[in-house]
Amino acid sequence: MQNKHYVIALCSENRAKVEATKEICSLAFHNFTLGGYAVPSDVSETPDSDEEALLGCHRRIENLENTHSSEADYLIALEGLTEKNSFGTFLYGWAVLKNVATGKFYYGCSGKIMLPKDIASELSRNMKLSDLVLKKYASITTQDLERNGTNGILTDGMYTRPDEFSTALRCAFGSMIAEQNTIKF
Repeated sequence: MQNKHYVIALCSENRAKVEATKEICSLAFHNFTLGGYAVPSDVSETPDSDEEALLGCHRRIENLENTHSSEADYLIALEGLTEKNSFGTFLYGWAVLKNVATGKFYYGCSGKIMLPKDIASELSRNMKLSDLVLKKYASITTQDLERNGTNGILTDGMYTRPDEFSTALRCAFGSMIAEQNTIKF
């Protein structure tokens, strides 16, 4: 994107989300400032559908707009979730990117990892997945979980929570870039 200085507001102060957002914004912008803001999603602790997770992202953006005066060019909300289907229970995340100037939203989704059955069987919408993982795996520290997320713990670092949100953000930014570019084949 142009050499303009961009201001990005992330609807979270979560370490993994901040790390992923910094990584992807550094690819999208030459010059940017990133601010993280703790705002509620107003959905369950562990959303269990795309619809609920995306609603949570939109509510985070609305809550940020309603509670913080910001000169941001882009607003970003990230939401992790689980989904149960006939093949198992999967963990993944959504990114919603709002271009403040146009009011347009862009969406991106991460890859999914299957949760072990002992985790999936105890999962509750009103419990943070990270709290369940800490309870089930006594050897895991809070710092490890904050750094790598449940994804990173379960995959032994193969696919971490920052990776999850990095993928989702790449897709959201990619949608915005694709819309702005006219590609002729």
